[in-house]
Amino acid sequence: MAFNGSPTPGEPAGATEGPASAEPTPKKRYEVAQAWVSTLVGVVALGLSVYNLLALQREPAVDVSLPHITRIAQGKDAWLYFQPTLSSRVKTERVEVITHVGLELKPVTPGAGQPAFFWDETGSFSYDAAAHALTYQRVADPSPLLVGQSEPQQPLLLFNAVGWRFAEGRYEGSLVFHRASGLEPLRKGICLVVSKDAVAIMRRGAQYEFHDFRDDVPGTASQKGGTKGCYVLSPV
Repeated sequence: MAFNGSPTPGEPAGATEGPASAEPTPKKRYEVAQAWVSTLVGVVALGLSVYNLLALQREPAVDVSLPHITRIAQGKDAWLYFQPTLSSRVKTERVEVITHVGLELKPVTPGAGQPAFFWDETGSFSYDAAAHALTYQRVADPSPLLVGQSEPQQPLLLFNAVGWRFAEGRYEGSLVFHRASGLEPLRKGICLVVSKDAVAIMRRGAQYEFHDFRDDVPGTASQKGGTKGCYVLSPV
């Protein structure tokens, strides 16, 4: 009979108890950590792929910037030339379609008359260095504008108010950009101040001579009514 704790015949000494649980070796710990890291990297990569896919399919956010110069000509009708910049800073494969651009303008001064402008055509200016003058050319009928991150647009828009002319006074309104996406139209506020001298100058120039109006002329903020940020007849 073997005493308690004594090895039985054929059993090596020190084998009286079950084998102790082996500690993971450094190699095994490294393999486990590597598997977790690989899994985590895969999950992150999948998340980024899904995000990029969704981002490329989202609607582009269109930004509208107005130029510092607009041009006016008037005789029988009032013509107003605007060249806004339409762009998108959003990374997307989709483009926004501007289906129509409208000009809403109304006089602040009573008795100036309510104009009804419409987008007549799209054109371009060319510069004659010898004559130091711009020449306008018609380019196209009003048509949709495609705006994307890689497709900014800078159309020269001619708006026409048939049978109406600017009188002295202040005019306020906005350019309205209608979108095919169904989102609310984009509105960009504008302000125009026509002085008595500007009316006389435009009257002498007649229909086909346009005049520069700027919104960055120094010193205009102190004029009556406050014209800072408004387009006024350019002194040059």
